[in-house]
Amino acid sequence: MNKVSINQPLPPLPAGRAQFNNKMAQALASGDERFNIKQYDRPGFSRGAGLWNQAGIESAKNLAEGIADAYSTDLQNRQANALTGLQNASARASQAQSLGALQQQNKYANQMAALQAQNQMLSLLGGLLR
Repeated sequence: MNKVSINQPLPPLPAGRAQFNNKMAQALASGDERFNIKQYDRPGFSRGAGLWNQAGIESAKNLAEGIADAYSTDLQNRQANALTGLQNASARASQAQSLGALQQQNKYANQMAALQAQNQMLSLLGGLLR
């Protein structure tokens, strides 16, 4: 099992991805202890060390889940874009093969027409020479 260091840097941020940036901002906001302690507030009770501890645990959990969600969503988007690009390339290749086949058929038809014209000419010359 690989151990992850708490000081390990995150992967580089993808540039120009608003959805990723929004999810990352939400993760960072939910990773703040002050944000998470509010759920434990009760009227007439002060915030003790135990509540701050629980809020810290919730913050770490929310931060890790949020960052993982941001990167996994970005990865899914990249995979979808790559698949779309691959499908487009495949369609272009198929279209190019179809056009090549049509050009080959056209050349064959032109050759057959020329051969038929040549045969007709030879037939006419043969008829004249008899």
